[in-house]
Amino acid sequence: MQKSSVHIRLAATTLRGNAAAAAAQRNDAAPMALERVLRTLRLLADDPDGLTLSQLKEQLGAPKTSVHSLLQGLTAAGYVQRHDSLYRLGVQSFVLGAALVAARSLAVIATPYLREACAQSGETVLLAVIDRPAGRLTYTQILESHKPVRYTVPVGTTRPLFASSAGRVLLAFQDDAWCREYLKTADLRALTDRTVTDRRELMKIIELIRASGHAATIGEVTPDVAGFAAPVFEPDGQVNAAVIIAAPIERGRAAAQRLASIVIQSATQLSQALGCREARTPTLPMNGKR
Repeated sequence: MQKSSVHIRLAATTLRGNAAAAAAQRNDAAPMALERVLRTLRLLADDPDGLTLSQLKEQLGAPKTSVHSLLQGLTAAGYVQRHDSLYRLGVQSFVLGAALVAARSLAVIATPYLREACAQSGETVLLAVIDRPAGRLTYTQILESHKPVRYTVPVGTTRPLFASSAGRVLLAFQDDAWCREYLKTADLRALTDRTVTDRRELMKIIELIRASGHAATIGEVTPDVAGFAAPVFEPDGQVNAAVIIAAPIERGRAAAQRLASIVIQSATQLSQALGCREARTPTLPMNGKR
C-alpha cells in the first residue's frame, strides 16, 4: 500500500512537471507566433504584387504547414487575401494601418527627427504645414537652438509660400496646375530687399527645387536669417509638410552644405516613418548654393 502511494505521488509530480513544461512551451510560443504574424504582414506590405506560400516560407524560415495555417487564419480574418497562388494584404490590414496612423499625429511622429536635426545642426528646427486656401504655411512645431544668437519665432506663425524655403518646397510638390495658379494670382509682395517676386523667376526656382528636392533662402523672408527646407512625403506621395533649419544669416551661409544635408536627412527619415517607402532622397548641389 505504501509502495502504491509512492507511485501515485511520483505520477502526480510527473504530471505537474509535464503540465508546467507544456505551459512554459505555450508561453514561449505565443510571442513567436505574434512575431511571425507581424513579419508576414510586413513582407506582404513590402511586396504589393503578392507572394506565394513557398516564397513566404523561405523568407520566414518556417515550416510550410505552419505558414499555410497562419495564412488561412489571416485570410479568414480579412488581413490577407488570396488570388490564385498569390497572397496580398487584405482590407483589414489597411483599416488597421489607417487607424494606427490616425492615432499618431504628425507632431508626435516628427519630434524625434526634429530633435536629432536640432542636435546635429545646432540651429533652430521647424515643422511647417501648408494652408492651401490661404496660400500660406504655418509653423506647427519649433525646436529652438541653444545658442545665444539664434532664430526664434512663435508656433502658429505663418509665411507666404513664394518667399520662404519651406513655402517653395511645399509649392514645388503640389499639383502643377495648383502651383501655377498660385504664382499667377498670389500677392507677391517683397518681405525684404532680397525677396524674389518675379513670377517667371519663381517658376524657375520651383522647377529647380522639384529636381533637387530641397530649397534654401538667404535673407528673403527675414533680412538676417537663412533657411533650408525639404519636403515630407506621405504614403500616397502627397506633400503637406516640410522640415526647416533656420539660422542667423552668416552661420547659415558658412554651413549651407551641412545644414541642407541635415534637413534632407531629417525630412527623408520622417517621410519613411510616416510610411512613404518611395520617398526619394534629394541631392545637394556641389557648391551647396541655390
